[in-house]
Amino acid sequence: MAPTVNTRADAWGGDAAGRGRLLLEVARRASAAIGAERVGVRLSPHGVFNDVAPWGSIDEDFVSWAGALGGLGLAWLHVVDHSAMGAPPVLAALKAALRAAFGGTLILSGGYDAARAERDLAEGRGDLVAFGRPFISNPDLVERLRAGRALQAPDFSTFYTPGERGYTDY
Repeated sequence: MAPTVNTRADAWGGDAAGRGRLLLEVARRASAAIGAERVGVRLSPHGVFNDVAPWGSIDEDFVSWAGALGGLGLAWLHVVDHSAMGAPPVLAALKAALRAAFGGTLILSGGYDAARAERDLAEGRGDLVAFGRPFISNPDLVERLRAGRALQAPDFSTFYTPGERGYTDY
């Protein structure tokens, strides 16, 4: 959806509406097939990968796409903040704008610990907080969070690789 990557000049590229067309078509068709109450979308504003780089209207584009997704009555919108991995942060104002535009359940993720998750939930910044990488290295994450125990750091060299190492040896 980034103009630095999607350089198409047809209806599936160009302006924000064209670049978001695939996202919305997939969400529409999945909703038609299984029901919107079973469909959610994960967005990564300010996420960087290869040639994806921030662009001038990035916040406005993501808010527009969130509004269009909200109009479909989807189950949830999952907003990822990759700043813990070195990407620019998704600022609180953008998260609030995405929440308002979508109008449904908002899941937050990205570099959370128990205290930050509780604070963002208590302040109404989201409805749920997702923990991805911490679950890989802490299969007992829920118990650790409840007990206030330290988390084991992930071994990134084992992510998405074959074999037991990294998945069954924590």
